[in-house]
Amino acid sequence: MARLTALVGGTAAVALALTACAGSGTTPDPADSDEAGATAPLLVIGALQEPSSWDPAQANEGHLAPVFQSVYDTLIKREPDGELSPMLATEWTTADDGLSLELELRTDVTFTDGTPFDAEAVKANIEHFKTANGPLQGNLANVVGAEVVDEDTVVLRLDSPDPDLPSNLANAGGYMGSPAALGSPDIAANPVGTGPYILDAGSSVVGSAYNLTRNEDYWGDPLPFDAVEFRILADETARLNALTSGQIDFASLNRAASALQAEAAGLNQPDPFSVNWGGILFFDRDGQLQPELADVRVREALAIAIDAEALVDVGWEGLGEPTAQVFGPETEAYSEELDSAYAYDPERAMDLLAEAGAEDLEITLPVSPVFEPIIYDAVIQNWEDIGVTVNRHQWGPGEAVPSMQRGEFPIAFMTLAQRSDWNTTQFLLSPDAPWNPLGSTDPELDALIAAYPAADEAGRAETAREINEWVIDNVWFAPVMRPNTFNFYGDKIEIVPQVQQAVPSIYNFTPSGQ
Repeated sequence: MARLTALVGGTAAVALALTACAGSGTTPDPADSDEAGATAPLLVIGALQEPSSWDPAQANEGHLAPVFQSVYDTLIKREPDGELSPMLATEWTTADDGLSLELELRTDVTFTDGTPFDAEAVKANIEHFKTANGPLQGNLANVVGAEVVDEDTVVLRLDSPDPDLPSNLANAGGYMGSPAALGSPDIAANPVGTGPYILDAGSSVVGSAYNLTRNEDYWGDPLPFDAVEFRILADETARLNALTSGQIDFASLNRAASALQAEAAGLNQPDPFSVNWGGILFFDRDGQLQPELADVRVREALAIAIDAEALVDVGWEGLGEPTAQVFGPETEAYSEELDSAYAYDPERAMDLLAEAGAEDLEITLPVSPVFEPIIYDAVIQNWEDIGVTVNRHQWGPGEAVPSMQRGEFPIAFMTLAQRSDWNTTQFLLSPDAPWNPLGSTDPELDALIAAYPAADEAGRAETAREINEWVIDNVWFAPVMRPNTFNFYGDKIEIVPQVQQAVPSIYNFTPSGQ
C-alpha cells in the first residue's frame, strides 16, 4: 500500500509568489496621525470571512469574534487566558440549584442610537437570541426566560443547570444590541451596539472591507486604535501576500506551508499553541445519506485507515500533533492514552469493511479551498488503499461551513475549536448541537449528557471522561491532529492570543511599544 510520504513531492517546496494584492494601501504609520492625542490611527485585520448579518443573534465565533466584538459588548468578558471578568454585567451569581443566574448591570451605558442599556434591554436580547435561529443558538439552550428585577438587575431562568452559561454570555449569547433595532431589517446591515467602534457603512463594501470608527461615547476604556478595518481575504494566498507586503497588520493562516513562508518572510508570531482539532466529522451516524455509515465498523475502518502521524508530518509540515480526541488536553475529558485510539491499521480497516459488507464502499468527500490540498489527497489515498471509492465535491469560498451545518454531506474534514467539556458537548454532541446537523442521538450518550450539569465537580470530571470514551468507542469523529494555530502580524502591532479562539479578541491588539 502507498504511504502518505509518496505525496510529499512538491509540498514542502511550495513557494508562493509574494506579490502585493490589490487593496486600499499600506497601514498608516502612527506618527502620521493628524489627530492630537491619537494612539494609533488604524488597525487592518485580514479576515477569512465576513458576517452574514450584523444582527447580534446571528453572531458566530472563531474568526468572526473580533468583528462582532468591535460593535457589540458582551455581558461578561473573557480575558485572554479564559478567565471571566465584568463587562456590561458587573456581577453574576448562580443559584445553588443551578437554575438561575442573577446579573447586576452597569448603569452608565447607552447604545449608539441613544437607547439606554438596562435590564429590559438584556431581556429583549435574550428573547431575540433564542428565537432568531442563529448559528450559536445553543449558547442559551437551557435558558427559558429573563426576569427583570429592577432597572439594573436581571435574572436568567434555566430549565436545567448550565455550568458554561457565564462563558456563553462572554460569547454570542451575551452580545447586546439596541432593543430598538433588534428584529428590524436594518440591523442586518447596520449594527447598533454599545461597543468600542461603530460601523461606517458608507465606506464599507460587502465582500471587500468593513471600516469601523471609534465610538467617542464608549463607556469603557478606549481601545488604542482610532479605526479598524476588516479586509475580507478569503483566499489564503491573498492574505499572505497582503501581510508580507504590509497592506494588513494581522492575519490568521490555515495552511502549514503558508505559515512557513510567513515565518521565512520575518513576520511575527506568538509562541506555538493549539486551538483546534482537525479531522473527519461523521455527520451521518444513522445512515440517512450514506446507509453504510450507520454501521460503526465502517466508521472505524475509515478512521483507522488514516495515517495520522504521516499526515501531520507531511501534510501539516510537522506543525501539530496527532490525536484521536475532540476534547483538548486542558479538559477533564482528555486522556493521553486515547490519542492513539485510531492507530493506523489498513489491514484491520479492510477486515472491518468486509465484516460490515461494505467492501465496495463509495463515498463523497467535500473539499474546501481553506485547507491544504495535500490533506485531502492524503485522506483519499488512505481510503482508496483499503478499497474505498472516493468522489470529491468542490466547495467554493464561504460554502463549506453553511453546507456542513445544513447536513448536506455525510462526512467532511474540518478543524474546530477545543472547548471546555460542557461546551464541546453542546457544540458537537447534543442532538441540537450546531455541529450535529443530522441530529444524531443515542440513549447512553443522552444519559451521560443529562447527568453532567447536575453533578458536582468530581462527578462532572468523571462524566466528561465517560462521554469522551463513548464518542471514541462509537466513532462519531475521526480526529487526526491538533494543528498549531498560525497567527502572524507585522511590526506595527502586538497581539495576545486568546484561549480557545482562532484569532485574538479585538481587545488583544495594541500598537508596538505599548
